[in-house]
Amino acid sequence: MSSTFTETEKLRATAGISAAHTAAEQQPDLYNARDEHPFSPTVVELGDLARNWSLETIERLVREDGRRAVWGGFAWDSPLFRATDTIPVSIMELWRKDSHLAEHIAESDYQIPAEFCSMIKTMAGRWHLLKAEQSPIKRILAFSSGCEPIGMVIEHARAQGYEVHTLEGATAFRVGERSDAAVKLLAGEIAKAAEWLQGAPLDDDRLAAEIHLKNEALRKVARILELRLKRPHLVGSLPAMWLLGGTGGFFGNQKKFFEILDRLIAELEAAVQVPDNRPYLPLILAGGPPGGLSFFKLLEQNNAVLVGFVLLGTALYREDVPPREALAHYLFESQLRGELGEATGASALLRRRGIEALIEKTGAKGLISSAVTACPYASLVQQLERNYFRQQGVPIVALEHTVHNDPITEEQTMKIKAFLEQLTGEAR
Repeated sequence: MSSTFTETEKLRATAGISAAHTAAEQQPDLYNARDEHPFSPTVVELGDLARNWSLETIERLVREDGRRAVWGGFAWDSPLFRATDTIPVSIMELWRKDSHLAEHIAESDYQIPAEFCSMIKTMAGRWHLLKAEQSPIKRILAFSSGCEPIGMVIEHARAQGYEVHTLEGATAFRVGERSDAAVKLLAGEIAKAAEWLQGAPLDDDRLAAEIHLKNEALRKVARILELRLKRPHLVGSLPAMWLLGGTGGFFGNQKKFFEILDRLIAELEAAVQVPDNRPYLPLILAGGPPGGLSFFKLLEQNNAVLVGFVLLGTALYREDVPPREALAHYLFESQLRGELGEATGASALLRRRGIEALIEKTGAKGLISSAVTACPYASLVQQLERNYFRQQGVPIVALEHTVHNDPITEEQTMKIKAFLEQLTGEAR
């Protein structure tokens, strides 16, 4: 293993990536909540739980405990993974470490143009590095309705020796497009994926139980976010994102995650009894946060709070249909809401409906539309939203960023500050 890391260091040197830059890049983008003086130790525990659930942790579970893990999943299909005792590794883990080196490999070895989407380049280069480092996670569960560049990277990974299973594409990008035949097709694909994951047929009772458990988590998180609207300073914007992200796999510790949710609900229910008249700017974030911790700190310094997110599925799963079909219905409904993005296909046009619903529910005063630079899907969504919400009189700022864990740029900082100053002036 040491020789592998020596080779990686050589690659960093060849790419002109300094040791200082590498050390800074590899700091987790989940900040230590202790630094933010949260109102409750429970928020600190949530941050610790989120930060410690990483690729390195999952690799250790595979090596030492014999657990199964595959790349992919983590969102709409998380009950399927739990029902098959398989750990899903989010694609986002690919750019939490050595992302600049991975991008360099994609450009130099694979001749992907420098101007191309940083997410695609990082995926290609990082899977190359992980294979060289003999990572024990060698399987990928893919979804063929994702964007074409993602499909190309996954096929390249297959050629490198990764084992890939692809769910047949199924989409509902227009209202009324979801047919019974499409639901049954996807339900069948889910059953095939389960057998590939665990080497045995899917246990429908177990899947139904996991769907019920995730619905329970979603209800608890919804209650926390509802209470948070009354005292938005008590749970920060990033911890709120941890809550939503945690419903995907409970950060590997379902009991602890549920304990944290129950404590936060109790603490917030007590806290909201005391009025808090401090002013703040409620905002919606559509897309991923640019700039990691620096983005959240900038918002906090300017008294802005993210009260709504268009990133992960937040609706409940149906429990009145067979569990495989419940997963299928959930995917199609998420596509129509535009929630899951380019990884599983989503309606670029209809995402704005979900944003409008969030604005009405939360009273948000503005929208931050965030897109990965050179991503065709994200660029299209952002332009549609910019045109539409400006016509509706909703203040919007559009930000582009890479997937690297770099601080927000000076240009982004200026745009955000100007946007917040505009909203503050309008509020007066």
